[in-house]
Amino acid sequence: MNYRLIVISNSLKDKSILTKYKILSETKFEAGMSGESPMYKMEIPEYEASHLSNFLKNNLKYPYYAHLYHENPQNNTMIVVFAGKVFHTFKDNLQEAIAYGIRHGVTEEQMDIKPTNISEENW
Repeated sequence: MNYRLIVISNSLKDKSILTKYKILSETKFEAGMSGESPMYKMEIPEYEASHLSNFLKNNLKYPYYAHLYHENPQNNTMIVVFAGKVFHTFKDNLQEAIAYGIRHGVTEEQMDIKPTNISEENW
C-alpha cells in the first residue's frame, strides 16, 4: 500500500520530489499575497514515507506544512511535517500537530488538515 502526500509547490525549497514521485492530481492553493500556487496530491510508496518525512522536514519553507495519509482507510496512520518537525500521529488525534502549526505561523483556517482519507478526496 501507499501513502498520499499533500504538498504545496511554493512550500518546497527543493522541488525534486515533484519529479521523483507520481502526481495523482493538482489544484490551486490561494497563497495570500503571494498569489496562487499548485498543490499536489502524490503517491508515495509506504517504505519511503519515513525518508520523505525527513526530507520534507529539512526542505519545507516556514511556516508551511505537508501531510501524508495512508491509502488504506483502515490504517489510521498520519504524518504531518513542518520545517524542522515531524508528527507521526493518527487521523483522529491531530490536536498536537494543529496546535504546533498555529503556534508557528500557520493560520487556523489553513490547519484544517484535509484530506485524511481517500473518501475525502475531491480533487
